[in-house]
Amino acid sequence: MICIGAFVLSGCSTAESVVVPEASPIVEEVTEMENLPVRTKSVTGYYASWMKGAWLEMDLSVYDRMVFFSTTSASDGSLLERNGWPHAWVSWLARADSLDIPVVPSLALLDADSIRTLFSSMESIERLIASSLELIEESKGQGLHLDIEYFEVASDTVRSFFQHFTDSLAQTVELDWPSAHLSMFVPAFDYGGLYDLEKVHPRYDELIVQGYDLHWQTGPRAGPVSPISGWGDDNWQRVLDRYLDAGVSPDRISMSVPYFGYEWPVETADPGSPTRGDGLIVTFGSVDPLVLPQYQISAEDRIREYGSLRDNESGSPYYTFEDSTGIWQGWYEDDVSLRHKY
Repeated sequence: MICIGAFVLSGCSTAESVVVPEASPIVEEVTEMENLPVRTKSVTGYYASWMKGAWLEMDLSVYDRMVFFSTTSASDGSLLERNGWPHAWVSWLARADSLDIPVVPSLALLDADSIRTLFSSMESIERLIASSLELIEESKGQGLHLDIEYFEVASDTVRSFFQHFTDSLAQTVELDWPSAHLSMFVPAFDYGGLYDLEKVHPRYDELIVQGYDLHWQTGPRAGPVSPISGWGDDNWQRVLDRYLDAGVSPDRISMSVPYFGYEWPVETADPGSPTRGDGLIVTFGSVDPLVLPQYQISAEDRIREYGSLRDNESGSPYYTFEDSTGIWQGWYEDDVSLRHKY
């Protein structure tokens, strides 16, 4: 799975908010590019370590920058897992370099308990800064992506220490690696209050905004994972408005685009139906079972069997079917919906 980030330099047009949009049959013809608004964009590709040698079959030239996903940090700020970075990836790095595509490592912190522990200790923060600088050096000064994802309510201590870390790292990079590209993950909506958008250090060139999981795997309702508009406030337009209202320059905003979706057990076939349980991850096309054995539901296979509908408000396609356990509803992105996002 690869998530793509594309610079969005102007927001999508505001649409009327509805809770349950009307569905329309999917059309076979793809919208012509000349009918879409022209946007200047830069594309960043996330390359996940578990995809192994899949890059050999990819056209890397479509990317302006690539992010290796990922290295991880322990709760004391030391590097915990490298996933082969950088030595196991020298062929991929050489291929990217031959195309003048910079590759930066990501440093991921995804566990809430570890984040709380780390951002409660100045010693751990100093160690995390050292780990970050080590990764930048290994990238030959090309940069670093911070993927710190925290969706709980942040205490004053955690918030303050997180701000200290991001500021201190930016200031050090400014002095030691002035040409390095710094980016960080930021959530669509920061209900926990960790990420103060008005205080993000200007040295962060790119804020990669969570443009997915606006309906999520364990959520109460099925719906589009990455809607441009509609569905109340759960859409790209509202997310972009939040960042622009906070004073973030449009040329620093990069919306992440999911190449996956979810298939939920639902109560009815209607869009937005309450779910009966957690969703299953859906890829658009089939993936190698030797690479991702846990992700073997393909939207292409489903729509061949059950057909597909398109949601007018979000622009996203979906399908429904019923088996012995009940009704299921799957939402994903295809060439039509992705083209509108780009």
